[in-house]
Amino acid sequence: MPNRSKAMIRGLYTSAAGMLAGLRRYETVVQNLSNVRTIGYKADRTTLNDFPAMLLARIRGDRADAEVGTVATGVSLSAVTTNFNAGELRLTDHPYDFAIVGDGYFRLETPDGVRYTRDGRFYRGQDGRLTSADGYPVLGTNGPIVLPPTDGTPFTVTPQGLIFVDDVPVAQLSLARFANPADAVKVSQTNFKSAGAEPETMPANEVRVFQGYLEESNVDVARETTELMSVMRAYESNQRLVQYQDQINRQTVSELGRV
Repeated sequence: MPNRSKAMIRGLYTSAAGMLAGLRRYETVVQNLSNVRTIGYKADRTTLNDFPAMLLARIRGDRADAEVGTVATGVSLSAVTTNFNAGELRLTDHPYDFAIVGDGYFRLETPDGVRYTRDGRFYRGQDGRLTSADGYPVLGTNGPIVLPPTDGTPFTVTPQGLIFVDDVPVAQLSLARFANPADAVKVSQTNFKSAGAEPETMPANEVRVFQGYLEESNVDVARETTELMSVMRAYESNQRLVQYQDQINRQTVSELGRV
């Protein structure tokens, strides 16, 4: 009876752990789907660990003790990672819209330090500063980019990120590149900070920027929808198992009380 009770309690923990992991997977999928139209958004992915103790025992060939209690607590969330693949480019013809082709991030000056983004929706402030959609100054090679007053003549940006006003170069966009993409950690839907060494500044000849374009999110709606259905089925299954195991445990306690 003690072994049976131990197995039931372990099974209850296993199902509950599966439900908790399922909740995190659900939150990640919903977050991705809610940002399908967010410019520069990068989708997140969840990674699960399945019964690590059992797997280790199988690898070692240890079959001497097959007690259920050695299975640990089932599925656990290992990590949430970001998919850094580029999204599709959308033509807007708006002079303040920029899209990066290939590697790189725009650099933004914030109160918390430099932040990095692929969201190229920029604006010109009253003081002439080029700012992000969040209101942060966009950094060039010589600091925040300031556009001089014009008589209405539109400014232009070369593919190498050189900004011209009235055919006069006024600033150079400063793009950053992470040696290890995993060092880019989300601080908002589209802004990142560095978790390791600060990223390098890309040489101008390696920069590719298109004016009048924006980078769409890289969320795969079909994949996320399939993932959502899988998460919901797994959660419901674990929920039923928890209810069943709880019922069995109650019956076991009742039987012990009559002994």
